[in-house]
Amino acid sequence: KGSGQLGLLVGRRASGGPTGERRRGGRSSLPPSLSHYSSSSDETVSGREVVQVRRRKKRKRPVGEQERKIRQKSVWIEEALRAGDKDRLSQLAVSERGLLSDEVRVRVWPRLLGINMLETVTILPGEEELSNHPEYNQVVLDVNRSLKRFPPGIEESERPLLQDQLTRLIVRVLVAQPTLHYYQGYHDVAITFLLVVGEHIGYQIMEKLSVSHLSKFMAPTMEQTMSLLQLMYPIIRLSNPSLHSHLVQSELGTIFALPWLITWFGHVLPDYSDVVRLYDFFLAGPPLMPVYLAAAIVLHRQEEILATDCEMSAVHGLLSRIPVNLPFESLLVSCQQLYEKFPPYSVEKEAALDLARQKGEREKGRVVQSVPVKSYRQVLTRIVIYSAPVLLGVVVWRVMQG
Repeated sequence: KGSGQLGLLVGRRASGGPTGERRRGGRSSLPPSLSHYSSSSDETVSGREVVQVRRRKKRKRPVGEQERKIRQKSVWIEEALRAGDKDRLSQLAVSERGLLSDEVRVRVWPRLLGINMLETVTILPGEEELSNHPEYNQVVLDVNRSLKRFPPGIEESERPLLQDQLTRLIVRVLVAQPTLHYYQGYHDVAITFLLVVGEHIGYQIMEKLSVSHLSKFMAPTMEQTMSLLQLMYPIIRLSNPSLHSHLVQSELGTIFALPWLITWFGHVLPDYSDVVRLYDFFLAGPPLMPVYLAAAIVLHRQEEILATDCEMSAVHGLLSRIPVNLPFESLLVSCQQLYEKFPPYSVEKEAALDLARQKGEREKGRVVQSVPVKSYRQVLTRIVIYSAPVLLGVVVWRVMQG
């Protein structure tokens, strides 16, 4: 009897009896995709389905505007690298945020200078030739004093190796270019390239820059360097005459900006990211861009300068300390605008006229100082003093004749 009832039940399910009709009537909470013979309860299955739906509808994290720009720029850089488009790489290096990361700079910096590492074959001098170079000892001294330029994350055990690499890099350039002269500050430029691209590529870059952008700093004397510094003043005068007048009256000179130019600001900026950003800009631009950036910084600080006493030590003390929060992206835009508005040939012409004017004023000052005249009474006194011997001589001659 029990087996008969079981057979009847199975028959009803198979033939669509009452049990099957209840299932088809829509009262069941089981989803169509699940079997009616599942051992799970209706509530458990529904909960699982909700979890699955939520996972499918999970949204991606929204991308901010800045991140979107960075991703787009990364794509453009990769496209320019694949195409070998140097002009496009230069545009991207100059534009906002520069080349984005050191991983990108390793690939782009050599391209900006026309260096093809696959075609470059270099025979490097040995350790003995390097140590015998006349400027080797000075380089070693400067490198040993450059510990603060190494990033703080570098362990003490790594520093001696980096110092050896930096010394080799610099002296190898001097051996390869015997007409160039080492200057204090050159190592500040070289260390940036060493940290970003390593010793081998860093040497190639420094040799290229030494005969182009840095060549005037490596002359036998400081004359060409001082001439470059003088170019700031015409740019400042043409942009802001009152600021220029304040600087001239304070007898400031140009020494405050000397470390800016000869180290490409590497010695005076504490933030590594600011330094490499400026190097992106300088490598992609003409050699005089550091001069224009120096002028842009002075113009940017005009309110501070004009509020300072018109005295050399006060103004020099202010400008020799660069604020850590300078808006370099906007300053680089200003730098480009100054370059376009006052191109080098016009600035050099103005600087030559300024030097001629200053020379004339110095010569005029010497003449005035040799015959100082302050009042009408002094003029009469001088006439009397100079003419008295003559008058006395005339009187004596007439007496003798009488």
